[in-house]
Amino acid sequence: MKVGSNIKEIREVEKNYKRSYVAKKLGITTRAYANIENDITDLTLQRLEEIAEIFECSPLYILNYKESKKEFYNFFHNHNENQGVIILNQGPQSQTIETIRKLQEELLTSEKNRIALLEALLRSNNIDF
Repeated sequence: MKVGSNIKEIREVEKNYKRSYVAKKLGITTRAYANIENDITDLTLQRLEEIAEIFECSPLYILNYKESKKEFYNFFHNHNENQGVIILNQGPQSQTIETIRKLQEELLTSEKNRIALLEALLRSNNIDF
């Protein structure tokens, strides 16, 4: 399974990390890390777990990243010209609502982690906030 694009998108969009930062945390060169994102290097389970730890998420989140995003997007843009209007009778409502709750929870966790990281950076640079 190729997951390099998932890793790259999480790093850039959700975490706003530089390649060099992640590479340093993994103890590898930036080029070696780029090879992971470009699906040149085969990703081991251990390396996936290390990346997930850096991103503060689960390996499963990385593996299912694009699929989860697609489900969320399709709920709001269902290609039936609804222009983003929520139509709740498009299928099993409980499953759809549960998916939205799960994604909302993941987004909230991601933002809390980002805030904690920013606070740590401010503290490490002796900046009052």
